[in-house]
Amino acid sequence: MFVDSFASSARSVTLADGDVLVEQGDAADNVYFIKSGTVAASKATPQGEVIVGTVEAGQVIGEVTVVAGGLRTATLRAVGPVEVLEVDRASFEAWLNDNPEMADSVSDEARERVDRTNVATMVADLMGSTDQALVQQVVDRVEWRRLEAGEVLFREGDFADAAYFVVGGRLMVLAEDDNGDEQLIAELGRGEVVGELGLLDRAPRSATVRAVRDTTLASFSTSMFEELVATSPAMMLNVTRGILTRLRRPTARRFDRAASLTVAVTARGDADALVAEIVAEIARFGTAKHLSSDRVDRVLNRTAISQAATDNVGVPRLAEFMHEADVGNDHVVLQTDREMSAWTRRALRQADRVVVVCSPYPDSAELALISEIFGTVEDAGHVARMLAVLHPASTERPRHTASLTSRWDVDDVVHVRTGSSADLARLARLASGHGYGLVLSGGGARGFAHLGVLRALQEHGIPVDQVAGCSMGTVVAAAIALGHEGDRLMELAEEQFDHLLDYTLPIVSLVKGARITRNIEGTFGSWDIEDLWLPFYCVSTNLTKSRLEVHRRGSTALAIRASVAIPGILPPVPYEGDLLVDGGVLNNLPFEVMRDNSTIETIVAVDVAPDQGPRARADYGMSVSGFQALAASLRRGKSDYPSVSSVLLRSMLTGAVRNQKASMQDGSIDLLLTLHLPGVGLLEFDRSREVADAGYEASTPTIRQWAETRPELSVTA
Repeated sequence: MFVDSFASSARSVTLADGDVLVEQGDAADNVYFIKSGTVAASKATPQGEVIVGTVEAGQVIGEVTVVAGGLRTATLRAVGPVEVLEVDRASFEAWLNDNPEMADSVSDEARERVDRTNVATMVADLMGSTDQALVQQVVDRVEWRRLEAGEVLFREGDFADAAYFVVGGRLMVLAEDDNGDEQLIAELGRGEVVGELGLLDRAPRSATVRAVRDTTLASFSTSMFEELVATSPAMMLNVTRGILTRLRRPTARRFDRAASLTVAVTARGDADALVAEIVAEIARFGTAKHLSSDRVDRVLNRTAISQAATDNVGVPRLAEFMHEADVGNDHVVLQTDREMSAWTRRALRQADRVVVVCSPYPDSAELALISEIFGTVEDAGHVARMLAVLHPASTERPRHTASLTSRWDVDDVVHVRTGSSADLARLARLASGHGYGLVLSGGGARGFAHLGVLRALQEHGIPVDQVAGCSMGTVVAAAIALGHEGDRLMELAEEQFDHLLDYTLPIVSLVKGARITRNIEGTFGSWDIEDLWLPFYCVSTNLTKSRLEVHRRGSTALAIRASVAIPGILPPVPYEGDLLVDGGVLNNLPFEVMRDNSTIETIVAVDVAPDQGPRARADYGMSVSGFQALAASLRRGKSDYPSVSSVLLRSMLTGAVRNQKASMQDGSIDLLLTLHLPGVGLLEFDRSREVADAGYEASTPTIRQWAETRPELSVTA
């Protein structure tokens, strides 16, 4: 029947033994029917090429990537002489529409082949072997489990009778605390193993595993799993590494990458074009499939199949298509309708992260729709929620964002200007979990070097999607978050430290802090952190509660003033009954907060704190006369006595620097720039441009070399 349908439009292709029909990574434009012979499918893995299956005469191949999107996932090679029929995409899709009963059969075969291919690749990776017979033997013994969103795979305390490979979808691992409440332990996605711990220690299940969204699993019985582990030491090692990685993963961290991203555009404008631009940026980091209700209807060539109810005959084909798109692409971007349709609910149910692109001042109808969207995922604690505020192109600055975020429990806020490709690209990276974060350390006047580093980053096409800082780094980071660049950014930083030191009687501090407070409030006083153009946070030290205070909401001026309050030099800042001082007391380079943010994949950190503090120029004994120190300074112009400000500032940094070096050993920072700036005093704020130029010169070679290793930057550099 298939051959007869394409007798006039198909092209016959003859292959000799070993000839390649399609290469892995090729564009997918045609479908093939095997008229005679056998075709082997192979995938490239770190261990080499592995055969993942064969296709015999009478079967269709290549249809998955043609319909679901993405590049060819395997290489197809003839085993002996082969004759195939080549059918173009349009003809094949028309045939599917005219033969719905055959379409479901083809879909079922395709799903099984796709799933077997993924399992074969996972087995080869875990076992460190491309032995075709061994891999095929394992795949042939697999049993399949399909879970709907919310369905439980097993519960804590159950008997451990199998281990599972996650072929598609997503799971969350939950354990009961002392109060009997379930706590999130880990989230697992495609390519990960679950349930193996119970088999290894022969103990009841230590946690409950539930499907976050529709999930396909390959099940391995106890006997089979033990046989595999005994056969392959490499598999035992890789499984153990996976367990240790989960145990070390911070429990508060969400799934790192939004493989399934749902975007709801409630603001006015061309939603299709906006989402298409988001998808194009995400595609820099891997394959990305854009699905809307209209697109699904067109691809499946069935009117309103995207809106099908669960009892509709088209639902199996729709479900298979969604699964194929999920496992065949690194990202699937699901665009909702502009109302709570069946497709919108389906898209929300499949989300790892929901992004609502809203107006800056939504009317009552838009507010109601947003509330319904976020309400749909309100009980899904695993789903990250992002609000993207779409401003007119002429908007000078966002305002009153807090009035929006107070309505809904959102994790992140991103501001976008209509027509700004840079803003949309930033939104795309953050929403998909590929964001670039810049963390700037404290270090007094040496912090002006951060401005030079920023210039070097921009010259090499390295984006900055979120900024963070401590102490002096906070001031620079906040200025960047305002959206300023170039000379204006330098001028702004200089203004903050103009005539900084207004000395007073040293009862609370050496300086009053009136000047720096006036400078900060003059620039940032009317800004909430939520209103900044770039996502921003900074840290201070809570003296009252002996903890690090992370400022992500509220007054930008208060957060900055607290972050720069060097103990003993500037007065502490009262905050909700507590006292806040410089964040450098506990953490002078607060990258950990950025590391635990699921929107950020790449962290660039700049450390300008000096490795060594002031040295003793003379032995003045164990007591000091202030009058003698002053007289010595007046006589020689440079005192042999250390200044109280340098001692206080360095004392604050010493413990933080030591802790910082220990914590940076885990590889969380992708590009660490440690700048040595000899001769720059911590309080020499009159050398701003000189220090910025030094930062540029010191960082440029390292940045250039690092940027060359980032393939996603090649388009923008």
